[in-house]
This record gives sequence, structure tokens and C-alpha cells, in this order.
Amino acid sequence: MFLSKISAGIAVGASLILGASSALAASTWTSVPVPSTGQNANLMGVSSTSDSDAWAVGSENGAAGTGIGAKVLIDHWNGTAWSQAATPATPQNTASLAAVSASSPTDAWAIGRDQNNRSNFQPLALHWNGTAWSVSPSAATALGGQLGVGVADISPTDAYAIGGHLGSAHTGLVAQWNGTTWTRVNVPLPSNNNLASDLYAISADGPNDVWIVGTYYLLVTPTDEALETYSLHWNGTAWSIVPMPMVPGTNPNNQFVLDAIKANSPSDVWAVGKSSNAASGSATTLTEHWNGTAWSIVPSPSPGSGGSLTGVTTSNASNSVWAVGVTQPSGGGTAQTLTLNWNGTAWVTVPSPNASTGPTVLNSVSTTPGASIVQAVGTSGVSGTNNPFALQNG
Repeated sequence: MFLSKISAGIAVGASLILGASSALAASTWTSVPVPSTGQNANLMGVSSTSDSDAWAVGSENGAAGTGIGAKVLIDHWNGTAWSQAATPATPQNTASLAAVSASSPTDAWAIGRDQNNRSNFQPLALHWNGTAWSVSPSAATALGGQLGVGVADISPTDAYAIGGHLGSAHTGLVAQWNGTTWTRVNVPLPSNNNLASDLYAISADGPNDVWIVGTYYLLVTPTDEALETYSLHWNGTAWSIVPMPMVPGTNPNNQFVLDAIKANSPSDVWAVGKSSNAASGSATTLTEHWNGTAWSIVPSPSPGSGGSLTGVTTSNASNSVWAVGVTQPSGGGTAQTLTLNWNGTAWVTVPSPNASTGPTVLNSVSTTPGASIVQAVGTSGVSGTNNPFALQNG
């Protein structure tokens, strides 16, 4: 899958009890039609501003196995149906989008990658001004050397984007939009003897509360490196590294990876992903919470023989959060959608539909305060002939 968020992993035990509050019943997920596309299409990110305005992004028409020739894919929800939006030509012959964030119906950013066949990788940023999508060239300079992997749109004059995932000794990059251009932002790096680090996801509760999650390598023996997670926080004055729980033990194959984050307030932030073992290829879900003082691991169900979370959002009900991803059924079978709901006390698994044929994966989820619909998007089908997939709750 082109730009897939899903990779393998295994369980790492952890426990924490958050302050309990009244449980809220989770409503039902339903499958929603999305426009037909060409070969090898998927949806990687979704962002909604209301029940009648949401964007989903990804790619279509990439060659099976390589993604070469792919074009950016953007779908819009108008309150009734998803429709495919017109997209601008990109600088090179292959492009895809990994994430999208909208601050209003007339202001949205999508970010991803642009390349020439299998070379000259560049970050790619597209902007929606209420009328049309257009390429923003300054993002390629500000995040040059990395792929665009995440974006947080705060207002027409304030947005942040992150780059990563490129090269064997890379470090993630951060850029800010000021209403005119994208500019590189200097952020602190993990203290790990200059070993590789990366960035995965970003979320902003406002101009003075921006969170980023990433990974870094750390020596656990003179010859072995372990993969750990860390977070960056902008408080309106400075960027700082905020420690996250470390993988227990010294086995370099065990690792945590956080693929999504949602900042609700300065004392309420969720990050989700997987705890994994690179050697065995198995994984279980991982959820972490920031309470204004520290990050802690919150137990989460991982049904089947393995699970991974790739999206998280505040729900349309108080004390309720949704996380989505993929699970592997016990005893084998094709991958299936996974949806978890935080009801104020605990994470619980909520049934979710799958495509009629082939594996089905959810890559992103979004809603907004006051909305009654939660949007989730992903992909279905056999690798190389994937189809976009969408669910709604509410």
C-alpha cells in the first residue's frame, strides 16, 4: 500500500487508571459510499469542521507494488455524500497525500509526498482557500529532505507541518505557515547520541498548544538499538521535549510507535499506535494520555491476534474519544477494521463494518465539537488494487 501507516508489532504490558466518569454509550458505525477511482487507491487522512464539511485525502492510480504514477486523491463530504474534488497538477509524476487538517470550510491543508518515479522525493503541501486546491511550493523548501507526514491547521495565518520517514539517519522536521509562506522551525532533538529520530503525527488545540509525537533510537547494549517514543510541545513561547513512557526491558525488538495524536486541551491529549516486536511481526494496540503533567499508558483492548491504531479524535459526546485502526482475526483471515471508544472510564471495542472482499484498514478518524458525525477513512482490497473505504458513526 502506498504510504501505508500499518506495520507489524507485539504486546508490551502497561497499566494505568484514569479518573473515572460516567460511561457514555457508543453509537453504530455504518459504511458510507466513496467515489470510484482508478487502480490502487486509498484514503490516508480525514478532517472535519462540521457535519456538512469534511475532507479526506490519499492517492489513486499508482502502479501495483510501487505506487509509481499515483496522483493525489481528495474527497469532500457535504453533509449528504462524498464527492471527488478537483486537484492541481503536482511538480513530479508521482504524488500522494498522507494527512489533512481544516480550520474552517474555507481553509484547509493537505500534506504528503511528490517524487519522480522512485527518486527525487519531496514534501508536498496543498492548500484549500474555499474555492480550489493549489500547491504551496514553499513547503518543499521548508521540509526539504523529508516527506510530508502531518499537518495541523490552526487558522489561515497559522499552521504547522511535519516531515519525516526519509533516509536511514534522518531527523524529523517542523515548518510553520504564517499566511504567506512555510518556514523551517528549529525544535529540540532527543538526547540519544545523534542516533536517528523521526516524526509521525501532529495536533494543535490552539496557537499556544501544539503537540507532535515521534520516535528515536536509543542504545540498550553496545551493539543494539531500541526504538522509543517522544513528544514535542509548543506552549506559545518555546518548543520542548516532553518524555513519554519507555518500552519495558532491553529487548531491541520490542518497540512503541505512535501514529496519531489529538490535542483537546492543555490537560487532555491522546496519542495512539502500537506496541510491537520487530522480530515476530506481531502487534497490540497502544494508547497514551497527557493529563497536563505527564504522559501515561492507558490499557486498551487488542482483539484478535494483533492490532494497531492509526487515528484518534475527540468524539461528539463529553468524555468520549474514538481511536481507529486494524486488527488481525484470531486464527488467521484478512485484516479487519478496528474501532475503540473511550467512555470516560475505559477503552472498549465497538463493532465496525468491513468491505465485502479483501483486507480492510482504517487510517484516520475525525469529528469536531458539536458535530453528530464521526468520520473514519481507510482502504480495502488486495494490495495493488486497493479501494478507498469510509465509515461514519452518528
